[in-house]
Amino acid sequence: MNWGGIFDCGFGPSFAKASAFATMRRALDEFRIAPVKTTIPVHQEIMANPDFLRGKVDTGWVERVW
Repeated sequence: MNWGGIFDCGFGPSFAKASAFATMRRALDEFRIAPVKTTIPVHQEIMANPDFLRGKVDTGWVERVW
């Protein structure tokens, strides 16, 4: 898939993707809502999943993994 430079930050698409994932993991780690329960722990697990990070997912992936 050609993203048309959407991830081009001068270091290439893989650097931009890794940077975006790191930013998302940090945001999820720092987000605090109390006492309401959220889905943040699920998102943290997804962001740590090797298949997700490699882009090896499809529309049925969440149902198969969780």
